[in-house]
Amino acid sequence: MAQKQKKNKKWNLWLILVILFVVAVVVVYFIWNSSFKGEEDELEPSDNTWIENKNDDGGDSESEIVEKPKVVQYDGDDPNTLDELSGVVTYAGVVEDKLMIRINIDQYLEVGECTLILTRNGENIYSSSTGIVSNVTTATCEGFDVPVAGLGQGNMEIEINITSNGKSGLIRSEVSI
Repeated sequence: MAQKQKKNKKWNLWLILVILFVVAVVVVYFIWNSSFKGEEDELEPSDNTWIENKNDDGGDSESEIVEKPKVVQYDGDDPNTLDELSGVVTYAGVVEDKLMIRINIDQYLEVGECTLILTRNGENIYSSSTGIVSNVTTATCEGFDVPVAGLGQGNMEIEINITSNGKSGLIRSEVSI
């Protein structure tokens, strides 16, 4: 009679455990490597780089600063050096029975005045003045909230005169009510 070969169940168990261990080590390696690789990118200095060479005895033999060239962020003239103030109407629309007009000024200004003039068919309908508020690199008018009741329906031209420190500028736009 032929004998059946016995399979060693312990041998199969050890083989499965070794395979699982190898897979776990590989997964941990890739996770560990990718997490530290991302941190190295974040730790690169942005402006100056210090290079230090150390002797075997632990003393500094030389230190130097390597400066990177400045990055030009945009082309064109600096708006703060212009003789005329400029800007744009960022919002003009009706909200809850008020015509809201918001303006952004291209230059950095600490003080000044914005004068709003609304016209229709060459006729002045409304005028008002407000102060200038400085932001980080630009400025803005405090904003205009004009009651819609006295304006009527239709298209209107928006003119905003900006004055600050002896400079002035005119911003034009249109709005429809």
